[in-house]
Amino acid sequence: MKSEYTYQVGDEIRTVRVQRNGDGFVVTVGDSIYEVRAQRPEHGRLNLQVGDQRLRAYVASEGQRRYVAMAGKTWELERPKPEQKRRANAAGGPGAGSLESSMPGLVLDVLVSAGDAVERGETLVLLEAMKMELRITAPAGGTVTGVRCKAGDVVDRGQVLVEIASDDG
Repeated sequence: MKSEYTYQVGDEIRTVRVQRNGDGFVVTVGDSIYEVRAQRPEHGRLNLQVGDQRLRAYVASEGQRRYVAMAGKTWELERPKPEQKRRANAAGGPGAGSLESSMPGLVLDVLVSAGDAVERGETLVLLEAMKMELRITAPAGGTVTGVRCKAGDVVDRGQVLVEIASDDG
């Protein structure tokens, strides 16, 4: 499971990415990366463990919006609209047809080669970061046009790992 949300602080829009990792999650907020374990004892309440810190969060939903109250603050999170994602990808540069490492790590295995057809959700690269195994998956169906890493490589956050030409055109 991989989810992405945006929220606004002043004039700045920030992105929160949540990816399942075993029985926990990796949560990326800007340049900060958190290992989180969550229990849901009742609807709308989460007991979280972030590192050594224990937190209680309350979550409410309204359509695509999520409201999270925690540590005396409330955040309004919203999934990016499809047209926002299309505009971002049409702009070119990193992220347009490329998959990047979300954190520094060690490439354990590369499961695709240039020319391979891939389906949405298919695992392309296995990455070890912060003692966790992360699966880098295809965001959409397409054809691998380039592989920029190999097993044993140490990669930086934001480094392009795989390039894909989408079936969507």
